[in-house]
Amino acid sequence: MSNVALLFPGQGSQIVGMGKGFWNHFDVARKLFEEASDAISIDLRKLCFEGSMDDLTMTMNAQPALLTVSVITYQVYMQEIGVAPAYLAGHSLGEYSALVCAGVLSFHDAIKLVRQRGIIMHNADPHQQGTMAAISHIPLNTLQKICEEVSTSEHPVCVACINTDQQFVISGHRRSIQEVIKRTESMEAKHAFINVSGPYHSPMMQRAAEQFKVELDQNQYEPAKTPIISNVTAAPYQSDQSVAQYLDMQMTMPVRWSESMQYLVGKGVTEVIELGSKHVLVSLMSKITKRIIPYSLSQPSDLLTLTNTSERKNKLLTIHKKWLSKMMVTALISRNYNPDSISYTQTVDPLFHQLQRVKEQIKNGYELSEEEINETLQVCHSILTAKQIPMNASTLIDAI
Repeated sequence: MSNVALLFPGQGSQIVGMGKGFWNHFDVARKLFEEASDAISIDLRKLCFEGSMDDLTMTMNAQPALLTVSVITYQVYMQEIGVAPAYLAGHSLGEYSALVCAGVLSFHDAIKLVRQRGIIMHNADPHQQGTMAAISHIPLNTLQKICEEVSTSEHPVCVACINTDQQFVISGHRRSIQEVIKRTESMEAKHAFINVSGPYHSPMMQRAAEQFKVELDQNQYEPAKTPIISNVTAAPYQSDQSVAQYLDMQMTMPVRWSESMQYLVGKGVTEVIELGSKHVLVSLMSKITKRIIPYSLSQPSDLLTLTNTSERKNKLLTIHKKWLSKMMVTALISRNYNPDSISYTQTVDPLFHQLQRVKEQIKNGYELSEEEINETLQVCHSILTAKQIPMNASTLIDAI
């Protein structure tokens, strides 16, 4: 099974010139730009390559533009690299890119859908009363409590994105956003306003969600060819019947990105590739876990790195060696919670001897092969299981 996941960025990742390198070198890029432009009667190529940043950032423009470039990048990846991903995941709008690439939505239908989504979301806040801001260096529960204290029915504010365990996005009325920022600054938290044109993933999008549901219900959704992680549940879609429901809920509910990436860790994903222009998701991944190596494919030159399998294997081997060292210590010294001492001893004693032999080999300068590393990790896993220590994603990450 593949241990690679592909990630698709959302709004805020748009830059003038995005997709131009692929346009210059790949027929599929020219074809998809043309198809997208025809579908919504906008020259998306001109918008992406020559438009102003203000025009490109408008929600109704940014959404189809980002979707188009992401799908082009995916097609180039499959054409040039061809390694089928184990999972797909998209941040907010990026989830639509994932749905297209998994065959759930046609590209033509998705372009029209996100264009309409952008129009509806823009119209939900015509007077620009809402905004979004990134908040970092503060615990999630503290930020949620502050938002609850500040939020009112007229001026709501909430946590809209959980990007890492220390980096979040709040969304809502400008007045309440400013108050939350004021309170968190006294706690030495940092903030930055996000370049979007509305309070997305907040209660201020409720009317927009109701209007957009009508659009969602008019589309046909096919079974996914590759598992897609939902922003709403931080787990794969269960069926094509749940797609419209989750996309509707996504309008007002937070993006559970950190949990989604932890899910990939728990499923053995070792590499992710962001198919977008600003490397936002690559940056987040480096803060979420060290067990997954992030790459970016935003221009043709990135293909050189992705096709250098020797360099990628060496990086993985280095990561696995560091992880193995910590896992061996954890397996040897962690507490035993198994009440059945006889069963525990029979299982663990031979595994301890095996682990001690490997430890001695490493001490004497022996270089373990990738196969030997994986076998030793499995021994660690078996010991921790015998000790009845929960082997969930957070436990594994804490061991690193």
